[in-house]
Amino acid sequence: MTIQIAPLATLLIVVGYAVGYSVFKYTARAHGAADRGDLGMSITSGTAVAGILALLLAPGFGQPAAPASLAPNPTSATPPR
Repeated sequence: MTIQIAPLATLLIVVGYAVGYSVFKYTARAHGAADRGDLGMSITSGTAVAGILALLLAPGFGQPAAPASLAPNPTSATPPR
């Protein structure tokens, strides 16, 4: 079974992971303990950045595609008698 992931989704996952990891390492240094970072803040910030990028880069991301053009229906153009 092959699962295909869109390139934009891959970008969002990678950027979200990188932001979350950097926030985790930053909070570990800020608190003074080398192995204790703020996990909740890192997950929240990574998710927020990925969500904002998804909204900015593709407003309809994850929604089904609309048809390109609908064929005109000649019966609806004529008024009823």
